[in-house]
Amino acid sequence: MNLIFLKSLLFYFCFVLVFEFNPDIYSQSKIASEVKIINVSDLELILEEGKGSAILINVWATWCEPCREKFPDLVKLSDEYKMSIRFIGISADEVDDLGSKVIPFLEKQNAQFENYLIKVAEPEDFIDLLNKDWSGAIPATFIYDKKGKQTEVLIGKQSYEEFESSIKKVIN
Repeated sequence: MNLIFLKSLLFYFCFVLVFEFNPDIYSQSKIASEVKIINVSDLELILEEGKGSAILINVWATWCEPCREKFPDLVKLSDEYKMSIRFIGISADEVDDLGSKVIPFLEKQNAQFENYLIKVAEPEDFIDLLNKDWSGAIPATFIYDKKGKQTEVLIGKQSYEEFESSIKKVIN
């Protein structure tokens, strides 16, 4: 009886040590569990429900070099401004790449903001929803004010300062 109790107690303490004192393990599993595959209707709902708070949507892909280069800036900004603006990442990768490329990339970046992978039959529907004048080129960042009005579209690689300036316009 005492041996079973001691083994249970040892297991409990090991569990606590691993998950309470190693935040990287927890955060990585949190990232992986929160990447959802969405369609255009899901994105419409996300935008509608987001009214009342400022939103930054970044469309990216693991195969896009400029996307990968600027991603650390988005992670840093999301950590700094998470109480003021909602950060959403939307991967344009193939659905089959979710587990092999997208999630490992997000884990490596320690991206703690919302992330989705878009699955669309017609890319134009997705493009038009975010901005009818957008060509579909990535990286692309769309910034919305608290009323749900799109205030800026940033196409291509942006600097930390450019992102921050755009964020400050909608949170002040």
